[in-house]
Amino acid sequence: MPRISIIIPAYNVAPWLPDTLRSVQAQTLHDWECIIVDDGSTDAPDACLPANDRRFRLVRQENAGVSAARNRGLHEACGEYVAFLDGDDIWHPQALERLSAPLLQEDPPAFVWGNFMRFADGSGIARPSPLHDWKQTKIFWQNLLITNFLQFGALLFRAEKANGIPFDTRLRICEDRDWLIRLLQRCTTQHVPHIVHYYRQRAGSAVGNVEAFLKDEKTFLARYLEDPSVPEWVRRRARSAFLFHTAVLLAKLPGHLPQAVKMLLRAILTDPLYTENYLQPLRKLAIKMRRPEVIEELRPYLAGSSRPSPDTAGNQ
Repeated sequence: MPRISIIIPAYNVAPWLPDTLRSVQAQTLHDWECIIVDDGSTDAPDACLPANDRRFRLVRQENAGVSAARNRGLHEACGEYVAFLDGDDIWHPQALERLSAPLLQEDPPAFVWGNFMRFADGSGIARPSPLHDWKQTKIFWQNLLITNFLQFGALLFRAEKANGIPFDTRLRICEDRDWLIRLLQRCTTQHVPHIVHYYRQRAGSAVGNVEAFLKDEKTFLARYLEDPSVPEWVRRRARSAFLFHTAVLLAKLPGHLPQAVKMLLRAILTDPLYTENYLQPLRKLAIKMRRPEVIEELRPYLAGSSRPSPDTAGNQ
C-alpha cells in the first residue's frame, strides 16, 4: 500500500497535464500512487500519462464537476495520507518530502500545509499574494471564513479523517474551502514554512467567472456564519473580507469601478479594525512596481510547451 495517494481531477487539461505529472514524477519522496480522475474530458488525458510508471492510474467518469471527481478520487485512494493537485499546477520537487516531515514526529499532526506561489501561464512569472496576515483567530478553521489562505495543492492529510466528508457537488467554485472547514474541525494541524506548490493562473479558468464565484462564496459563508461557536467579531470580519473580495473582483471588470469602490467602502465600514482591507491594496501596488521574475523551479516546464487558445481550453 502506498503511503500517499495523490488525487488529480482532470477536465480538458491535456495541454498542461503532462507537466503536472512530470512534477509528480520528480518528487524526492517516491512512496505514492497518483490517481487521475478523468471527469468526462474530450481531450484524451490517457495520452498524458507517463509511460512505464505503474504508480499512475486513470479512472473515468461522466462529467460531473470537480467535486464529484475529488469524491471519486477519495473513494479510489489506498494511501494512509492524501494530497490533491489540480491538473494544470506544478509541485516543487520536494513538495511531498516537505509536507511529510512533520509526520515523523512523536505526535504527528493529521493535517499539514505548506506555502504556494501563483504564476502566470506560459511565462512562469511569479504573482505573489498581497495577503499576509491570514491568522485572525486561534481556531484554525475559522480563519477560512475570513480568507482562503490555503491552496489545495499545498496540503497533506490523514486519509481516515476524510471519511464521511464528501465534497458538496452543488458548489462549483468554493467547494474546496467548504470541504476544508469540515475536515479541519477534525484535525490537528501544522504549517511547513516552505513553498511546495505552484498555482497556475490562466485565462478562462473557473475563478474567472466573477458572478458565479461571488454567488458560491456567499452560499458557502451563509452555512457557517450562523454557527453559534463562531464569535460575532469573526462573523463581522468574514463579512468585511467578502465585501473586500467582491470589490477586488468587480474592479477587474470593465465599467464596474464605481461598484467596486462602493463595495470597498462597505467592507471598511463593516469592520474598520480589519487592517488587511487597508494593507492589501498597498501591497498589491508594491508588487506591481517590482521587476517581474520567473520562478526558477518552473523553467523546465516552460520551454516548448504548447497552449491552446481560450476558446479550446475547457473548464468545469
